[in-house]
Amino acid sequence: MSFFVIFRHNCSFRSVILVSLHFLIFSLMVQHTLTAQVSTTGKITGAVTDSSGAAVPNASVSVKSTALLAPRSTHTEADGSYQFDLLAPGTYELSVTAAGFRTFSQTGIVITAGFTATINSKLQVGEVTQTVKVEGEPVLDLQSNQTATTFDQNLLQDIPSGRDPWSTVAQMPGATLGTFDVAGNNSYQQSAMQVHGSTPAEQIYSFNGLDLNWPGANGGYTQFYTNHDSFDEFQVVADNAPASVPIGGVYMNMVTKSGSNQLHGQAGFYYLAAGLQAGVKFPVYNGKPVTSGSPFDMTRDATASLGGPLIKDRWWLFGSYRSYDLRQRILSITNQAGTPVKDVNHQTNTDLRSDFQVNSKNKFSFIWLYNEQNRFFRRDTSYAFVSEEASWKQIEPAYILQGLWTSQITNNFLLDSRVGWNKIVFPLSYQSGVTANDVNVTNVGTGTETGAAPYAFANPAWVLKYSVSGSWYKGNLRGTHNLKFGFESGKAYNSYIYQVHQGINIFFNGLDSNSLPIPYQVAAFDTPATQKNYFRDTGAYFQDTWTIARRLTLDLGLRYDHFNTYYPQQTTDPAVTFPQLFPQTTYPTSGNLVNWNTISPRLGLAFDLTGKGDAVVRFS
Repeated sequence: MSFFVIFRHNCSFRSVILVSLHFLIFSLMVQHTLTAQVSTTGKITGAVTDSSGAAVPNASVSVKSTALLAPRSTHTEADGSYQFDLLAPGTYELSVTAAGFRTFSQTGIVITAGFTATINSKLQVGEVTQTVKVEGEPVLDLQSNQTATTFDQNLLQDIPSGRDPWSTVAQMPGATLGTFDVAGNNSYQQSAMQVHGSTPAEQIYSFNGLDLNWPGANGGYTQFYTNHDSFDEFQVVADNAPASVPIGGVYMNMVTKSGSNQLHGQAGFYYLAAGLQAGVKFPVYNGKPVTSGSPFDMTRDATASLGGPLIKDRWWLFGSYRSYDLRQRILSITNQAGTPVKDVNHQTNTDLRSDFQVNSKNKFSFIWLYNEQNRFFRRDTSYAFVSEEASWKQIEPAYILQGLWTSQITNNFLLDSRVGWNKIVFPLSYQSGVTANDVNVTNVGTGTETGAAPYAFANPAWVLKYSVSGSWYKGNLRGTHNLKFGFESGKAYNSYIYQVHQGINIFFNGLDSNSLPIPYQVAAFDTPATQKNYFRDTGAYFQDTWTIARRLTLDLGLRYDHFNTYYPQQTTDPAVTFPQLFPQTTYPTSGNLVNWNTISPRLGLAFDLTGKGDAVVRFS
């Protein structure tokens, strides 16, 4: 069941934003609150000719859109070619004027991240005041070789699936996931994603063009959860990636919404109850049904967003909020009374974005995300029966700060700079009613855990990434060239902190004839224990998109990546319970545990079959 409201209105935004800011400040007080840069923008390119097919040099070409703070303009090269790069996703109108010709205008040009729209304009002799208008004509990407699946807001909201990255990627052709999701029943749990034989480590969660993955494990996991309704689009690049992408696996490119000159917003509510589901049908093994599944008791997802101008054509603001609650029964795990345990989860997201047009050539954007991902009864999956007091409480805060700067040095030379910081504390805490004297008691014979969780755990981690990229366009040089180059660097920190109540876990092994637990062993721990490690990565790339005779495009790229990780000098924490077993020890810096240098060439071509822009063949 869902309910959705979308609106647009030309009223003033200032009064609304002042109220929202006061509410936001109050909310914050209550809450306490490998690197890569892939394109989050698209391009429009083409050639301007007269009715005979001859190039029209120095024609004036302009684009405008509700996605732009300011219109953009340029002039055609000697061969009649032109290009607009760094265009935010949206719908555009292109106009061409030249002395002695009628004005050419084409509307309805849809631009998505990484998409190149080729608009060739054939001018007719006449007065500039006369206009030849083309409306809503389909446009193909005749230059790019990347294989991408783009989910815009209509798809993200209308497809009946889980509202999370893993359910979304599962809809992409060729993708396989490590979990099976039904309507979001695994939306709180990450899944390994693979495509065309990629490894689970080859998955990147790119937030507005920056890789902000969690630095732990194999590096292929996220440390933040997202709100689908805050995205302008969610794009998955899975094959034939440009040189700006370092992997051949699943690259998720999440582009946040922005404000506009119109006040706009939406509110949505999605609800599912146990009575709205089909019954559970157990799989059969050796002729007997196997109890499994995780049916919903309830899922409730509420979102709201608002955007508009603080200063028209100068300063846009956008904000969104999500509250998501999910409660399930885990049928395969029961308490000793045979009742399935409940898994209770809660997620909130707050997203803010500010776009400021400094002048006609420079724009600065600031983005902030705060996310909490909470699982109130997370259980140790090693045992079949885990009591509530022996489960963990996961209250997981994370936030992202990003700054984006785009600068138009000339009409054909643009620079894009980004910096992003992502911090998380992933905790597995003892339940609130558990005291420092309560210890974990495990019976390996009966598969039970009681008393307290086996340990408390915290994983503070942060990622700092920055990148600078450039785009230069040159026509009339044995075709047209779009040269792209970039440099990226990052540093990350990951730490594991363990604490064990009383420094011990008690183990039994089955029950004796009097139904009393049989003593097995006591495990003593060096507690507290802390481990730290650092990661550094650097990348650089160069790519030339070379279009020959307006029909054949060669994509020639080269990428270099460097990665290393090490342990800093560390001294163990003083052992609280058993200092005689675990004396304090200092370990020296490890040196580089991993030191990788990778060079990867990229080669692809695209050919316009008919010369009319209605069919293209790609090879890479």
